[in-house]
Amino acid sequence: MSEAAPERGPEPRAAERTRVVLAGIAAAGLAALAASRGWTSTAETGHAGITATTAQSGTDLASWALPCALAGGAAFLAMLATGNRARRVLGVVAALAGLATALGGALHLTAGPWPVTLAAAGLILAAAGAWTTARAGGWPATDRYEASPAQGGAIAEDPVSLWNALDSGRDPSSPTITASAQEKGPLR
Repeated sequence: MSEAAPERGPEPRAAERTRVVLAGIAAAGLAALAASRGWTSTAETGHAGITATTAQSGTDLASWALPCALAGGAAFLAMLATGNRARRVLGVVAALAGLATALGGALHLTAGPWPVTLAAAGLILAAAGAWTTARAGGWPATDRYEASPAQGGAIAEDPVSLWNALDSGRDPSSPTITASAQEKGPLR
């Protein structure tokens, strides 16, 4: 007997969205860390025998890497508050930012471990952005907060009770005001 493939409901898709967004944010953070670290240092001895050490960070050697990493991270943060179409656009932005970040590290691979870390984090960022672009259409939409009808219905039915509550210094949105308005009926 063959087993049917399990259906992908909203819960696995929400978990996928969470994993991809967290991976993108973590990769962007790691890339920002790697870009800000010292990659190379040179020691020069001057005329008086004084040795001066000059360090160069990733932002000195690949100035675009840090802004691209931050843009990719911001794209993933924005995905938390957007709909599926916007997530796809942000996925493209994150993928391009990740590729540019990876290029910054790849151009200086001989400079030590930080450029390698930058390149790897940039590739992870690009992969998460590409995954988002391909799969965001099936992710659940971001929910909106709306007050339930039970909270606002009774209060809106009796505006006189609202004014009476305000006049007496009470909170008109309190459930006790709502209950008393329903019991007494409108004042005229």
